[in-house]
Amino acid sequence: MTLRIGILGAARVATYAMTDAARDVDGVTVAGLAARDPVRARAYADQHGIGRVFADYDDLIASPDIDAVYVALPPSLHARWSIAALNAGKPVLCEKPFALTMADVDAMLDAEARSGVLLMEAQHSHYHPLAARMRAVVHDGGLGDLLRVAAHFSALVPDTGDELRYLPDVGGGALWDLGVYPAYWIRSATGEEPQLVSARQRLHASGADIATEANLRLANGAPVHLACDMAAPFSAAIRFEGARGSLDIVNPLAPHLPQGHRFVLKVDGIAREEQFPGRSTYSNQLEAFRDAVLHGTPVATRGADTRATMALLTAIADRARSHSHAD
Repeated sequence: MTLRIGILGAARVATYAMTDAARDVDGVTVAGLAARDPVRARAYADQHGIGRVFADYDDLIASPDIDAVYVALPPSLHARWSIAALNAGKPVLCEKPFALTMADVDAMLDAEARSGVLLMEAQHSHYHPLAARMRAVVHDGGLGDLLRVAAHFSALVPDTGDELRYLPDVGGGALWDLGVYPAYWIRSATGEEPQLVSARQRLHASGADIATEANLRLANGAPVHLACDMAAPFSAAIRFEGARGSLDIVNPLAPHLPQGHRFVLKVDGIAREEQFPGRSTYSNQLEAFRDAVLHGTPVATRGADTRATMALLTAIADRARSHSHAD
């Protein structure tokens, strides 16, 4: 059986997360697209070989020719259209950030429970072998008791005047767009829900955060630092320091990119570097979504796990409001 996926939103992320990935994953096809601007939708469909453009989001969701829905809309629309798809009995792969309020997160998860079909968060880096190895190293205690953790993700996002990531009302800002990744890496690798200690932000004139930093604490008291910045060059990394050694990972975000990755594990004074060649994080993610929908294979980035990531991000945003300053 081929899983026919419809895309909501002609966004950049849809290209690498869905249209490119679908060419690399058996049993999946992009069967349709709907976007707010029909001219842009047609141009995007022609460019990426999508045969059908729907008049609007409702038409795509209602179509019997669409089996599942990928939501690549601005974050402020994730809840509304994910819920609409779930109510129509269509499994959903929803981009990050999952939603902008905990009330919306809970409404989405309630809709999933009522519908009985899958709602999966598109945390693509989780599904790469590098991430699985990271979790295994930290979980098995080979580093000894964790002493500190630090994770960051920066990417230069030009302020063009119409860039959505500078518009807070639609879900812009570094924390929602970039910080969601280190927040998830920290949670998934440690297996803990770290306690928030402090947070601060640097704000754009629009009110969107250009950069956010947060200090957290693990259950054993070990400090955790999280940072994200959309006015700095690309950099993504996480470091774990333990009583017996350390793990340094450069580019846990997308190890498949041309710039590659580094994974350096040092235990009891002996260091070794590991490599994880192969498919993109997005291909692995789409394969996991396919198997979950068609075969009921469990996936991690959903339900209570997704809610916990959103709760952490929301707590950071709320705490940072009293410690923010304009750029």
